[in-house]
Amino acid sequence: MRKRLSSLVVAGAAAAVIVPAAASPAAATASAVGASCSVTGASGSGSWVFASRTQLNSVTLRITDTAADGHHVAIQLQTVQGSGGSHLWPLHHEYGGKGASHTWNTTATDSRGIKYAYIEAYVMEGNSVIRSCGDRSITNPYY
Repeated sequence: MRKRLSSLVVAGAAAAVIVPAAASPAAATASAVGASCSVTGASGSGSWVFASRTQLNSVTLRITDTAADGHHVAIQLQTVQGSGGSHLWPLHHEYGGKGASHTWNTTATDSRGIKYAYIEAYVMEGNSVIRSCGDRSITNPYY
């Protein structure tokens, strides 16, 4: 009886350890997620890995100028905080003209949380937006 009881305790403890590990959101975030959009004159894309409720790792942003129109293009990561507020990350510009593209690699951390993330691509004249596009927001699995 004593041996059987100790076997049950060991088996129960092992199950308690295994179940939470299998149910963690980390398994769902092992690969990057991405977004892209195109508007006349610009094509943008982004990818990232949700690392926690407050951090994106392996953020890659790419913008391509697709028109010989005299305007430059830019891309921006945008996130929605846990409270619903927006976080507009810095714009990344490409001034090389039609066919020029640039890729930026970075991370993003917001102590107020990152509930959703998405990208916006812009065709710009100086600091003014001429045209823009955005892709659907991607939900952080840690929320």
